[in-house]
Amino acid sequence: MHILVTRPEAEAARTTRQLEAMGHRVTSAPLLDIVTEMPPLDTTGVQALILTSRNAVHALNEHPQKKGLTALPVIAVGRSTAAAARESGFTIAREGDAGGSELAALISARCDPQTGTFLHISGEAIAFDLEEALAPAGFTIRRTVIYRSTPATQLPANVSLGLQHGEFDAVLLMSPRTAHAWSALTAAAGLGAPAQRLVHICLSPSVAAALQPLDPARIEIAVKPNEEQMLALVARLSSSSAKSA
Repeated sequence: MHILVTRPEAEAARTTRQLEAMGHRVTSAPLLDIVTEMPPLDTTGVQALILTSRNAVHALNEHPQKKGLTALPVIAVGRSTAAAARESGFTIAREGDAGGSELAALISARCDPQTGTFLHISGEAIAFDLEEALAPAGFTIRRTVIYRSTPATQLPANVSLGLQHGEFDAVLLMSPRTAHAWSALTAAAGLGAPAQRLVHICLSPSVAAALQPLDPARIEIAVKPNEEQMLALVARLSSSSAKSA
């Protein structure tokens, strides 16, 4: 398959390598630009960091307090985020395998709210509110925004041409904001019809819901909202296409 990868640039390269290793042709079309911020991070009384994306890890790598932060254990939303954190020198105390609600359940079951506050390092947009979910159980979650995502203003020229000529089979969408950007940009470019014909491979139902303005002909959603399941879904779709060819 020829797949459009819409992840931000830092993650797009990694996903591209993985998909190419699976035998796919890949075109990178980052639809969000990640801008890192450097707010002071208050770790007083913090028992652990919560990281819910690889972008948060990338941002921490640039933060002047990073060295001190590595002394704190990390609770990661999934395997990919945990791997990035380990590579950056952090110690993983807990590791989820799906999305925010599952992570909240893991924290509630395995952590003690009396031991201290949790510092959630995130972007400005979050898919799940851990603070709201865990407050009834006595947990204190303090969220600090360390990066922001800015939508692209237009499709890359090669992507517009590819859509016009029917070059792509599928598009990979990892967040509702990316799905919103994809819908808006294809419509603005007058390419809604060819975009509709692609298989839209979505991380979660909320990502799929963000595609409503575009109304694609086919949407596929990962079994769990993590990178491993997205790649597994691509593999299943590829195998199914090969059998029907």
